[in-house]
Amino acid sequence: MTRLDPGAFWEFSLAYYSRERVSAACLSLQNRRGADVNILLFCCWLATLNLKVEPGGLHAAIAAVEAWRRDVLEPLRSARRAVADQFPEIAKSDRQSIKHGALSVELECERVAQEKIALSATGGGAAGVVAVEDGSTPLQLASAALETYLDMVVGAPDEQDAEDLKALLEPL
Repeated sequence: MTRLDPGAFWEFSLAYYSRERVSAACLSLQNRRGADVNILLFCCWLATLNLKVEPGGLHAAIAAVEAWRRDVLEPLRSARRAVADQFPEIAKSDRQSIKHGALSVELECERVAQEKIALSATGGGAAGVVAVEDGSTPLQLASAALETYLDMVVGAPDEQDAEDLKALLEPL
């Protein structure tokens, strides 16, 4: 398998996530279910490249960012939210400035996470990402990958999960 370009993954993610329904679905799955937005976007990106991610590939991607997510991204996200919501005694302009600065750092850390995810998939078939030549559409590939990932994260998806997946798949 050819090496996946982390920069291309990032560019795809910025464009894809900028769609209101996509970002809302990603955040819903993150906040309600603990899903990793970068893994959700990874599933969609691979599908646009006519690549299928097997469960082993998802496990490799999850493992590649597990510590980074836990020790860096989640604390940054919590701090950004706390500054915005929990300190009314601090001037709103100061809170906004800190929040925007934290968001900038958080986004750079998300880019690094995506690099780690893309690199986890460069091991070829052993990593669980394979080229598809059976006529599967990007929609079919992404749908299968997202359902597999959601099963790993939540076990039994609910109605809101189904709506979120539908919103994620719409642009494909």
